[in-house]
Amino acid sequence: MNIPYGGILRRRRKFLCMKDIDMNNEEVNDQMNPEQQDTMWSGSKDLLGSGMTLDQYRFPKDPRVLGGSYSVELNAKLLQRYFYFERLLLRAHAGWSMGTPEFEVKVEYGRHLYYHSEAAMAFQKRLGELRISPEIVDQYRNEEIELFFSELIYAESPAHFLAGVYGVLVPQLITAYHEHMMSTDQVADAPTVRLLKYIIADYTEMYLWGKEALQAYIDGGYDGSNIVFSQLHIEQVLSSIGGVTGTQKKTVAPNDLRSGAKEVFKRSFVATRDQRFKTFEHTYDYKKADEGSIEYESDYEETQLDLIRSQRDELDAIETFCNILYEIRDVPFEFDYDLARIIYDETRHTELGFKALEMKGFDPYDLANRLMGIKVRTKMPPEYSFAEICLFGEANIVQEVAKQSREGYKKKDITGLLFDYVNADERTHIQKGTRWIKHLFKTDSITEIELRTKQIAINRLLELGIIDHEVAMTISHKELAKIIGE
Repeated sequence: MNIPYGGILRRRRKFLCMKDIDMNNEEVNDQMNPEQQDTMWSGSKDLLGSGMTLDQYRFPKDPRVLGGSYSVELNAKLLQRYFYFERLLLRAHAGWSMGTPEFEVKVEYGRHLYYHSEAAMAFQKRLGELRISPEIVDQYRNEEIELFFSELIYAESPAHFLAGVYGVLVPQLITAYHEHMMSTDQVADAPTVRLLKYIIADYTEMYLWGKEALQAYIDGGYDGSNIVFSQLHIEQVLSSIGGVTGTQKKTVAPNDLRSGAKEVFKRSFVATRDQRFKTFEHTYDYKKADEGSIEYESDYEETQLDLIRSQRDELDAIETFCNILYEIRDVPFEFDYDLARIIYDETRHTELGFKALEMKGFDPYDLANRLMGIKVRTKMPPEYSFAEICLFGEANIVQEVAKQSREGYKKKDITGLLFDYVNADERTHIQKGTRWIKHLFKTDSITEIELRTKQIAINRLLELGIIDHEVAMTISHKELAKIIGE
């Protein structure tokens, strides 16, 4: 609708007049004493709404009643146990990443351990509201819970580990969280109720996936009766510590503990891949590995396919960060949380690379999978492995991904969008990683960390016979990043 310019002026004059009136009212109010102002405010017609009588409304009733089973102190005690279960569970997943060959399971662990880190972070934040500082939560230890996880992680096979987690622990955690949610005061402790609802939603998804994955293992040839026996063992250990809450009646612990007098569980030092994958480890160059078996229409197509394959091969980045998370202890939980998020991101990169290969008409298992990076990093000290993948690998690829993303957008290719998200993720990884690397190395000098890491990486390349001493003497930062990759 067109309003004449004069109409606008008239409305503006009216507005200015109203403003003058409001200012006059403020002046009047300023002249009143506080008691007069309060009387006028409380008697205002504005507070009476529409003037309809209350029985005209049918608002929803709040069914919650006051009263719950948990005091603040008991609530905090239970939440600390939940936090520790979640922290050790995400670490257990990380410990089994290298030793789990099945693609679908390795990827799902990368997603689920982030869910566990989110649950733990939610508990830590809530504990802060219940008078327990983050520092105290970080330092919380429980020998009985640690004993349980020692048994859980000392599994006979990837299938047995999965059975213990998704067939025993996850259902028990769901039950404990649901009972806690229903037993605590629904009003006074509403923040805990709300966070448990979100956690249970994630857990339901994880439980259903785990149930199908376990059946897939059994259908694929694992002895179902042996797995059930293994689950009973884990159930007995959990029962012997009073369950998740520690409040249940404790039963007798099994005599034949798997962990026994053994040392802390050591993760695999070989990056396992299931038999569907073809692999290579003698070079980082896909073109050399393919030995001319793939023809490219243009340089753009070659670079695009290389980057898509490199995303699918972020399996080794998942494993690298899992190894770091599993092996580095005595750090703030925020470190675990940030590493878990990076692992989750690398998991998504692997999935988008896998799906993009399918979309391009390739069999993702048929195009050879690169193992160079993880082979070099697997035996490096964890802090150096962290520095190498962050300061060399990710820093090297981030610009290349950004460039190919721009080209993809120009050509209206979906990889423009995919690589754009990858670039955003990798930049975030570098920021988070740099912060924690400085913390681990106890220095703010990135140059010093790079020099130390470069020497460790060169030694590893020499040990594997990938380079000779002549190359080691002159290799540049960029060349080293290119050889090892992300």
